[in-house]
Amino acid sequence: MIISKNRLSAAKVCSDNDDIYYNLAEDLRTSFDLLSDDDNAKIEEKTDSEDMNISGKCLYKDVYGEYEKHKKVAIIDDGFSTLNIKKNLNIVLIDNTVDIFRQNVIPAGILREPLSVLKHADVIVVNKCDEGILGKPFSIDKKIRKYNASCPLFYSRYKPTGIFNDYKNTGEDTNLKGLKNRKIITVCAIGNPDYFYDNLMGCGALISHKLEFEDHCDYSEKDMGSIKDLSDNYKDYLIITTLKDYVKLKRFNKRENYEYIFDKIYYLDFELVIDKSFFEFIYDNYKGYSEKK
Repeated sequence: MIISKNRLSAAKVCSDNDDIYYNLAEDLRTSFDLLSDDDNAKIEEKTDSEDMNISGKCLYKDVYGEYEKHKKVAIIDDGFSTLNIKKNLNIVLIDNTVDIFRQNVIPAGILREPLSVLKHADVIVVNKCDEGILGKPFSIDKKIRKYNASCPLFYSRYKPTGIFNDYKNTGEDTNLKGLKNRKIITVCAIGNPDYFYDNLMGCGALISHKLEFEDHCDYSEKDMGSIKDLSDNYKDYLIITTLKDYVKLKRFNKRENYEYIFDKIYYLDFELVIDKSFFEFIYDNYKGYSEKK
């Protein structure tokens, strides 16, 4: 599996597959603004070459010369706006808890591109829907159809399955029933924390304190100190975070000042609930593509 570098840690936590690699060229491109035009040109030439497009240990590279003999699928996160890669299927995910149809393009709003680009979507998935809505059309359909009248629409939601950590995954705490009437502290650095809070409260948790950091925050020593201080003041409270944040917080677990609090830092885990017909649609498309090849 080849993914963007900023997804590497989370992908390894979520997958049992060790063959996960990122594009090595990303390491080189991060320093472009510090280089001369001549140096940039040299790196561009290098990173566009066959050897530099992917990391040296990449499984894909091992079969590059025999690509047509192997059936491969590359799933690209945020690939819809990556115009230099030809895609066979464009899947657009819409957050149902945010009204994107009242938003503007960055910097005036949260949209990366105007809504008119929805016409290029092959599939649209509306996520974070209420449990009872799955499989049923609802008001957002009409708004979507103004921009794309024909592509399939599917609906999904995240269903909490438990709370976990890597150091203490036994006992009642890992069961969602253990959250009922339990006072907790939340820690997160995500774009839409309200959905995270709603799921916790839906499990019966009592959120006493919320520590919110900027989206995609790379936690610093100071940030970890704030978490530690709150934990020390409320020793009986669990600290609940997201898996995305837990992966980044874990790098502090070996440091003497913080090691002891990781026994009570948990992440809320989910499973994705989606229409069965979505998987059938994806399979049919892949089958049709592979048969042509």
